[in-house]
Order: sequence, then C-alpha cells, then structure tokens
Amino acid sequence: MERGPILSPHILIFPAPEQGHVNSILKLAELLCLAGFKITFINFQDIHERLARHADVEARFSKYHGFQFKTIPGCQTKDPRPADWVRKLFQEMEVKSKPIFKKMVIESNPAVNHIIGDGVMGFVYDVAVEVGIRAIQMHCISACSFWTFFSIPDVAAAHQLPIKVVLLTSPIS
Repeated sequence: MERGPILSPHILIFPAPEQGHVNSILKLAELLCLAGFKITFINFQDIHERLARHADVEARFSKYHGFQFKTIPGCQTKDPRPADWVRKLFQEMEVKSKPIFKKMVIESNPAVNHIIGDGVMGFVYDVAVEVGIRAIQMHCISACSFWTFFSIPDVAAAHQLPIKVVLLTSPIS
C-alpha cells in the first residue's frame, strides 16, 4: 500500500507585544522549525519593525522551510507610559486584534493545526475555541518570576502580607 507524503503540522504562534515575550517565543519557533513544523509567527507591526531594524530576524528565519512572519497593526506602546498602560493595551488588543487574528487563522493556507499563544493574551484561546483548533499557552516569565508568582498563596496563608520592608543600617556581611 502506497502512502502519500506526511504533511508537517502548521503551527501559528502569537506572542504578546513586548520584546521579552517575542524573544522567548521566537526561540520556541526556531526549535519547532528544527523539528520540521511549518510556523507562522504573528507579530505586531511596530515590534516586527524593531526586530527587522535591530536584528537580522528575516535572514535568520529564512533558512527554515515553511516559516513565515505575518503582522497585525496597532497596539503601539509609547514612552512615557501612563500608569494604566497595561490595562489599556489588553483592552485594545481584545477589541482591535482579535478580529484580525481570527481572520488570519480562518484564511491561513496551509490550514492551521495548532496555535501557541502568549499566556497573557486570552483572546487567542477564545479564537482557537471558536474555530475548533487546539491551542496551548506559553508563559514567558523567568524562573524567579514563576517562583514568586506561585509562592504568593503560601505567603498569604502564612499571614506575611503585606511584606514589611526592613531598612538595613549596615551592610550585610
């Protein structure tokens, strides 16, 4: 019995619009390319422009067959940032980026088999459920941040909140 060629799964990857998130998820994309997956890396336009300007990202990923960059407009972060910029950024992404992202998923050629989204972007999973594609979250935090985040319930249970700051008058030896 003759079998046809085995097609590589197509994974759509979408990081949050902050450089640390993009860098971490680009490393994952490269590992998946090395394993033979087709990757579409969706990025916000301003972040992608910075990558192209300050790193040779296009050339770096052009060597992987089936890898492509796509961009979504908007969600630009400006400096100085107002105190509530994170909340406003996520609201803007939910309203503006979700419909564009959904259209990209539906119209993707080849069809998307899996979605990997940044753990802070809930609308990515909403779209995956709506179109019936499996999705996983990638959390782009350091080991120290991860440990701190998961220690908070223990600190609260031990009645250590709020944390008391102790000022040292002499250096620690």
